[in-house]
Amino acid sequence: MPTATDAKTEHPLNRHLFIADNLDLLRKLDNESVDLICIDPPFKKRKTFVGSLKPPLSDAELRKELQTLTGWGIATPQQALEAGINWPTNAGEARFKDAWSYRDDVHEDWVKRIENRHEGLHRVIEAARVTTRSDTAAYLCYMAVRLIEMHRVLKPTGSLYLHCDGDANSYLRLALDAIFGDYNRRNEIIWCYTGPSNTKRWFPRKHDTILFYAKSSSATFNRDAVRIGYKQLNIQHQQEGGGGIGGNLTPDNVDNYREKGKVPEDYWLEDRDGMSPVARLAGERTGYPTQKPVSLAERIIKASSNPGDVVLDCFAGCAYVPVAAERNKRQWIACDISPRALTVLRRQFARFRYAVDGEQQAEQPALLTDANVVT
Repeated sequence: MPTATDAKTEHPLNRHLFIADNLDLLRKLDNESVDLICIDPPFKKRKTFVGSLKPPLSDAELRKELQTLTGWGIATPQQALEAGINWPTNAGEARFKDAWSYRDDVHEDWVKRIENRHEGLHRVIEAARVTTRSDTAAYLCYMAVRLIEMHRVLKPTGSLYLHCDGDANSYLRLALDAIFGDYNRRNEIIWCYTGPSNTKRWFPRKHDTILFYAKSSSATFNRDAVRIGYKQLNIQHQQEGGGGIGGNLTPDNVDNYREKGKVPEDYWLEDRDGMSPVARLAGERTGYPTQKPVSLAERIIKASSNPGDVVLDCFAGCAYVPVAAERNKRQWIACDISPRALTVLRRQFARFRYAVDGEQQAEQPALLTDANVVT
């Protein structure tokens, strides 16, 4: 099986998709073993998202999911619950829960660990408990114990990109400041998009946020790898009536970018940057209601990693990060709590012309499938 690169040692978990609570996986990873983490976690929306797989789930795919679980000794929904994973329904649903409570979603040992070892982070969570609903503090506690582990497994040259929106942005930013240090906050990236809206009490909410934190001052950043090409700049220049992008592009200097292109700012525009929401990208749609485009992950991966580096996505339900990593010759490790992620990964890799043949293994508590990707 070819590796992601001949120049670097292959990570023993390269091209592995774990079906597990991602905290179990994170705690098994070695210190400073990952180059880049790119995650699209729950957004604290206080609801359960339900979509339908596109195309619909086949009987053969459902059998494969159930056979995988059987290989791990899981034959009933109760056994799946005890193993900390979701049981696959036969309705072909793309489902995940984004509602939070201390009773159902927070373990006492998490709270004690944060109280005893991370005073600043504990204060952030308590501030959320006082100033907003208790479910916000529960959500933050859930995320915090995982972000602590993500910081641990990142190499000194590594970075974290966390996708969120206005509901959780300010709370997550404070939590990340407490864990990574505010001096390691690199960007609050705004991903702008358009679409229909019938809101009558506020302006349409048409952007998400990507919080970009470095592990240290030596973090990898390849700005030349993500320059916007001259053709895209020229289109944008014309659309803006010659006014320029951020005041930098004028008729006199546009030719200066013909060869190198322009480094994108911290606002990423769907039309200029080719990052349309997945709802408009029929070739990528999985049915997950919050799926992000592969092009979004590609820019992150190109900017903050090098070929052969290890990219981790531990909220990998729609597989857009593993696809982007594979396309750009990076190694990848993925994790999701639902066996349906196996089906989605196989589908997405097939769409992008990668062959996937899942082989079951039984490794507790982090249930493991080796994706065996062959390019």
